[in-house]
Amino acid sequence: MILFILIFSILYLALNYYVYIRIRDGLTLSTGVSKILLLVFVLAALSFIPAELLNRNFNAEWVSPVLYLSFIWLGLAAIAFFVFLIADVLRIFIRSRKFRYYATISALLLIGLTSGYCIYNQAGRPIVKEVIIPISKLPPGLSGFIVVQLSDLHLDLSKTESRLENIIEQTLSLHPDLIVITGDLIDADICRVDDYCKILRKLKAKHGVYAITGNHEYFTGIPLFLEIAENSNIKVLRNKSVLIAGAIGLAGIDDTHGAKRFDNLSKEDTLSKALEKVDLSKPVILLSHQPDVFDLARNMGVNLQLSGHTHAGQIPPMDLLVQILFKYPFGLYKRASSYLYTTCGTAFWGPPMRLFSKPEIVKITLVAKRE
Repeated sequence: MILFILIFSILYLALNYYVYIRIRDGLTLSTGVSKILLLVFVLAALSFIPAELLNRNFNAEWVSPVLYLSFIWLGLAAIAFFVFLIADVLRIFIRSRKFRYYATISALLLIGLTSGYCIYNQAGRPIVKEVIIPISKLPPGLSGFIVVQLSDLHLDLSKTESRLENIIEQTLSLHPDLIVITGDLIDADICRVDDYCKILRKLKAKHGVYAITGNHEYFTGIPLFLEIAENSNIKVLRNKSVLIAGAIGLAGIDDTHGAKRFDNLSKEDTLSKALEKVDLSKPVILLSHQPDVFDLARNMGVNLQLSGHTHAGQIPPMDLLVQILFKYPFGLYKRASSYLYTTCGTAFWGPPMRLFSKPEIVKITLVAKRE
């Protein structure tokens, strides 16, 4: 974790310095103005790690706005980096001092407009994404069975209680038979602020509420996550399965990156443990935070996998990188008779910003498929 923080800090400071240089040189700022601008960049960039540490260790009300502003700056810096990078590519072909100046002005305008829209887009209520999954092994009596998927809530002091209340209200309005949370539920000890766990306890479904670990549960602490889940009446599936409604096998695995790093378990290990007691003559649903186990899971008999983690990138350049780095980055995929839905997440991590995606609650309706 210390090594990760060190590497992240160096890269983040370098990103901020690049943006600062581009603004300074593009606008030919005076020495005095340049020093003030540099100070703003340094203080804003350095606020992120302390804000994260405060988020994880204190519950004072003043922590929330500090954390929120540091996340906003993170988003602004990322978008600015991407926009100025494009401008620099254009400068290879257009060598003109005037172009550099007007390109900088245009870039700053584009950064401001894009960032404003991203904040607005994320701030709205999650959309309800409706997905219908036909399964041949589903008993006709369970056709129309509703699974509601939440994912990547990343609950911490940057998420307001009212927003969580609205998400719970939306979820319950879908009349779920089963609620699943596919990882990254927490980013801090949210039950230090007592109302969060009280709100989570309102999540109820006919056949229960189940969750799995995401990579952030490993960062925050598995014992803490398990304690919060227990206090919130959420059952956690850690490489095991349960039978739902006497007819649906629900299996859940630990985040594959966390399991590999901390528990020395491979993808094959976690899947084998989770599915060892599953009756493959019945429909099988797998909860996996990372979507990248899908090919392996469907070969092992999984009919539907529900995943998250990618956030659909949220903002540039991450939205582009996600499309490159993940085989199943966002949306519904079908391979043979098996399905995967990778959600972009119900909330956000880091910047409260989204460009091409919206936060979502996924309503999955299982229907009996005629052979």
